[in-house]
Amino acid sequence: MATTDRSRGRLRWRGLLAAAQREYDAPTPHYDKVIELLDQVVGAAAPVAALRSAKALQALALTQLAYSAEYGPLRSVYLTAARELAAGRVSARRASAAPSGPPARRSAGRPR
Repeated sequence: MATTDRSRGRLRWRGLLAAAQREYDAPTPHYDKVIELLDQVVGAAAPVAALRSAKALQALALTQLAYSAEYGPLRSVYLTAARELAAGRVSARRASAAPSGPPARRSAGRPR
């Protein structure tokens, strides 16, 4: 019995989701590995319910990384990403809307 691409994809995201959950529940979890595994689930065209659970677990892992971060700005990045995942916002859309390059400087009334 040959497996189709669709069934292989289904097995792939289910296995990735299970592996991420096992890593999160491990006695000494590696949260960065959990996030990497769940990134693959999000990119694997999984059903909506699987995407929701992957994003929820990814938000939890990001929160745990924030708790262990010693560098304040990095902690803020982790917490912001976790909040955006929990709220369902896509950060790529937000990043593409941001202006690129440094802001233009205006003189305060002095002509050049």
